[in-house]
Amino acid sequence: MLARSKFRQAFVSAPRALVLAFSAAIALGGLLLASPFASADGAWHLGIDRLFVATSAACVTGLDPIGVGAALSPAGLALLAVLVQLGGIGIMTAGTIFFVVLGRSLSVTEERSVSASLGEVRSGDMRRILLGTMRYTLFWEAAGAIVFFVRMRALFPERGDAFAAAGGAFFAVMSFCNAGFSLFSDSFAPFLRDPASMLCAIALSLVGGIGFVVHANLLALRPWRRDRLRRGRLTLHSRLVLEGILAVLALDMAMFLALEWNGAYAGLGARDTVVAGLFQAITTRSAGFAAVPVRSLCPASLAFTILMMFIGAAPGSTGGGLKTTTVAILGATVAAMFASRETPELHGRSIPRRIVNDALAILVLSLGIVLLGSFLLYLIESPDDARAPALLFETVSAFANNGMSMADTTSGLSAPSKLVITLCMFAGRLGPVTLVLLLHRPGSADLSKRYPEENVIVG
Repeated sequence: MLARSKFRQAFVSAPRALVLAFSAAIALGGLLLASPFASADGAWHLGIDRLFVATSAACVTGLDPIGVGAALSPAGLALLAVLVQLGGIGIMTAGTIFFVVLGRSLSVTEERSVSASLGEVRSGDMRRILLGTMRYTLFWEAAGAIVFFVRMRALFPERGDAFAAAGGAFFAVMSFCNAGFSLFSDSFAPFLRDPASMLCAIALSLVGGIGFVVHANLLALRPWRRDRLRRGRLTLHSRLVLEGILAVLALDMAMFLALEWNGAYAGLGARDTVVAGLFQAITTRSAGFAAVPVRSLCPASLAFTILMMFIGAAPGSTGGGLKTTTVAILGATVAAMFASRETPELHGRSIPRRIVNDALAILVLSLGIVLLGSFLLYLIESPDDARAPALLFETVSAFANNGMSMADTTSGLSAPSKLVITLCMFAGRLGPVTLVLLLHRPGSADLSKRYPEENVIVG
């Protein structure tokens, strides 16, 4: 009986529950997207492409080998948006929100699973944050859908109000969830000279990319109160997320404007160029839309884009990548080494060794997944010198759940390569640490055992 209880506990552990939930959603989504009701031509489309699209949606990536705007029926596009919505707030989080709304209490396993999606949250805060997550998501997406509806009705009057309403809801979900799917073959290019649409997508991507825990922390602040306890405070996590976003956006925007003012943005005019630079800074982090063709960027911009995609958004958000807080911890660790300090410090707080070890492990594992994925693509595709950078770009975009792609790279991949990219998207959304914990057997390590220390020369 005890052995059976331990087996059941291991089987329903948080990492395993996340993997099973995402796998089930992807498998079901892939089957439904391949069915006649989801296809524009009313035929079955069994194969790797629809599974690829389902994975890309559930992992809020946006890589698209079929051109969903033309290949999917209205019902198929609605299903795609549902998959993106579930993936954006977390499969486990979405399911748990449903039960919380019905008034059911959370089990320990459910709290662990949701914490893996939202970030480290105290048990007493879980219900409040779950309901806040739902309200937060619906509010921003509804507001974005209204703005997109108004702008799409003005930009595409020949398509009618029904197209504007459906398209507005579609782009609102894609923007908030940082997924790069588009109804148009040229991604976000039709909105390039429409600042209202561009700024709406920027705002939605930003609020979706800060993370639900940060949002809950901001709403809990009462700066007008005199009592410090009742006033609340900005947690170190929230502060790092907000500072990281501002720093990355400022750097991104300055870099793209400097590199592309007379390049990809030439002829846009000052206003549209500045908006395009800000949009590029946002979409490079995780949103995945392309207002100008990625292939039109200069090599320096492409290299910088790869780096920014790899860094990604905030933990517990709709975005992917290494995460800005991980980069902050790594930077603090390097600074502590130069200052001969044992413990990294940020804003008057010491960072626990466990967090530092996690950050280092995430960096190494993330680099390992990207390098392995790129190696497999090179092995399978045997690209020439001109196509090799595009495959590296594709791999990083897949792992970081970004969705940007150079030219027709995604649709031009062979079936084995699409499977590799599918696995990269899956690994990126779950996170390297979740995958390691999935393979770890509880109780297998003897924590009481310590070996003698001995120095090793490094560097």
